[in-house]
Amino acid sequence: MSRSIKLGVFALALAGLMHAADTPDVVFSRIDAAAKSFKGMTANLTDTEHTALVNSDDVNKGVVKYLRVKPNSVRALITWNEGGGLEYNGKEGKIYNAKTKTVDVGNLSSRQNTVNEYLLLGFGATSEELKASYNVTYVGEENVAGQPTWHLRLIPKSPDNARTLKQADLWYGQNGIVVQQKLLSPSGDYRNFLYTDMKLGPMPEKDLELKLPKDVTIQKH
Repeated sequence: MSRSIKLGVFALALAGLMHAADTPDVVFSRIDAAAKSFKGMTANLTDTEHTALVNSDDVNKGVVKYLRVKPNSVRALITWNEGGGLEYNGKEGKIYNAKTKTVDVGNLSSRQNTVNEYLLLGFGATSEELKASYNVTYVGEENVAGQPTWHLRLIPKSPDNARTLKQADLWYGQNGIVVQQKLLSPSGDYRNFLYTDMKLGPMPEKDLELKLPKDVTIQKH
């Protein structure tokens, strides 16, 4: 191999290393840009709940809606294809079971900051906010649901959060919005949320309310 070719190969390799070193900064800049403009989204959701003890998966599909009401406040609604759903209005969480026609309502006012923090993971949280609460590692580029993504791994800094969340893996699309989330608990159980056919933009708050039958039974906890 001639000296000029060797130098050319070395220059290309060096350029590749420099690009790789810059990649996390590019990811964070995309995340920050998206966080500034994020107001809401609607997407198809595939929710995989893995139970480590029996090594089994429970998969549910539906539609999810997020609305950013304030910088650190989110409303959310999930409606499952097979019926039922979940609603979070900023203070209360509601779980509707279509088979039993019951709604379990829990007051989450005391845990509002924690709930909002989880809901904003990938949907409105800036890179600085992520780094404030988690030790953030850039894993690399990966393909998710047919599209290129950037994979970040988050380890909670707070001992309180670490009791329920061992690790959060986030896969961001090129627009700086998360495509997939995996939330791992200390027990080894995890929830994996895959978002497809996503449409960005706000919607009326009434669109984030569960549609309940008149004969539903409400159970408050």
